[in-house]
Amino acid sequence: MRLRLSDDHARSLAAIGLLGLVLAVTAVGGQPKVIGSVSVDAVVLGVPVAILMCLPYVRRRGLDTVPKYLMGPAALAFICWGLVSVAADGGSLASLLTIVRYASYFLLAIVVSVVTQDAAIRRVLLWTIALTAAATAVLAFAQYLDPQLTPGMNGISPEISTRVVGTFYNSNFYAEYLLLATGVTGALVFTEKSWARWLAAATGLLVVVAMLLTYTRGSWIGLALAVVIFVVVVDVRWLGAVAALGAAGILLVPGVTARLSQSTANSGSAEFRLGIWKIAGQAMASRPLFGYGAGDFLDAYRAVVLTHPELYQGYLGFGAHNSYFELAAEIGIVGGLLFFVITASYALRGLFIATRKDVDPKVKYTALALASVLIGLVLNTFTSNTFQHPQSGLFFWLLAGIVAGLGSGLWDCEVRRRQCDPESEGVGGSSWANRLVCRVRCFFSDWWRGSAVYRWMDWAAVSGGAPGWFTSSAAMRWVFDDGTAKSTPRN
Repeated sequence: MRLRLSDDHARSLAAIGLLGLVLAVTAVGGQPKVIGSVSVDAVVLGVPVAILMCLPYVRRRGLDTVPKYLMGPAALAFICWGLVSVAADGGSLASLLTIVRYASYFLLAIVVSVVTQDAAIRRVLLWTIALTAAATAVLAFAQYLDPQLTPGMNGISPEISTRVVGTFYNSNFYAEYLLLATGVTGALVFTEKSWARWLAAATGLLVVVAMLLTYTRGSWIGLALAVVIFVVVVDVRWLGAVAALGAAGILLVPGVTARLSQSTANSGSAEFRLGIWKIAGQAMASRPLFGYGAGDFLDAYRAVVLTHPELYQGYLGFGAHNSYFELAAEIGIVGGLLFFVITASYALRGLFIATRKDVDPKVKYTALALASVLIGLVLNTFTSNTFQHPQSGLFFWLLAGIVAGLGSGLWDCEVRRRQCDPESEGVGGSSWANRLVCRVRCFFSDWWRGSAVYRWMDWAAVSGGAPGWFTSSAAMRWVFDDGTAKSTPRN
């Protein structure tokens, strides 16, 4: 016998589930607990609970409200490939649970995409992420003033006293989380009014300064890319002012200039990462088809350095510092490539939404702000195990789900066409510089819309609504009931 909730109760339960997940994962930043061969943390426990709490509302909304690309061919192929890899590598429980964890992220994005089509829930969720990020930033400032609060993360040069971690246990993980939180605060700045807009701006400033104090260069580069994407799409005239603000932050925050100067050196962390990537590459070459086992990169690392001592980096265990390399070593090269396609597709969807004709400004700016930082995180992933960091990686799937929900009803809308004219492009004046900026912007816009990736996304978005394996499968029918929306989202 099924428990039937009213629409309002189901809606409230879904909101509580998602808000509780954000608060729990942000607050509990300690090392995961290992029980037998299984690693347990707030994400492992929180994601299934949040999904279950959202299901009554999602079932009321119906299967037709789900953006089909979130469980498209790439996601399905990744899960199947991962399961085959688990079987090929001996079928360990830990490896199986690793694939289940990735599948739960995909399912979470689906659930979030449906729930956050409700504008009120979406707004509260975004504010919750922004305010909790600001709270961690306040703690980060205390850690900077008293380095003893961050044991094991003390200075990496005379100019840097410590690397803040907030409520996380590693500065790299914390920086990735703050990168995504920056996009959330940016979305609120462009969609809120009056005092709420000023609060969002103050929150964003706290988050950015805390991110600088992590001294994590990969996330800095990701943020820079995100800002450039957002500003160029919104109004390229602001690019100079934003660059000036960025330069001021680099100069005013102690140690940032010194940290950036280390990026050009051939020694230190850059050289170490190259060595780790060589180990990952050798692991892929040794077992290209199904890898060493899902979640077993440390075993792959040890096997390689023991066989090839010339690749030894001073440790008998270390991550790949690249999520895609790590997954390719664990479940095979095909699995790593599929995961890249999934994450890149999810990250780019906000740009797709922003190109729809007559899209609501709030939808446009929110989708664009979130997509910009999602793209920045994907770039950061090439130098970090971003998606193997559960506490920070979780927020990628949350934001990707929100973006997908924003695109509901927009996938088959007409694409907004640009006129390559300085005035129509928002570039004031008719100077040669303004005309050049306009032409460059239009060139990249035409290149993007003419690319195979964009055409594939356009096809997948429109054809994804047609009945197919996803909508007709017994499992999806059971989860989403009869596929008919029974309640209307509150926009």
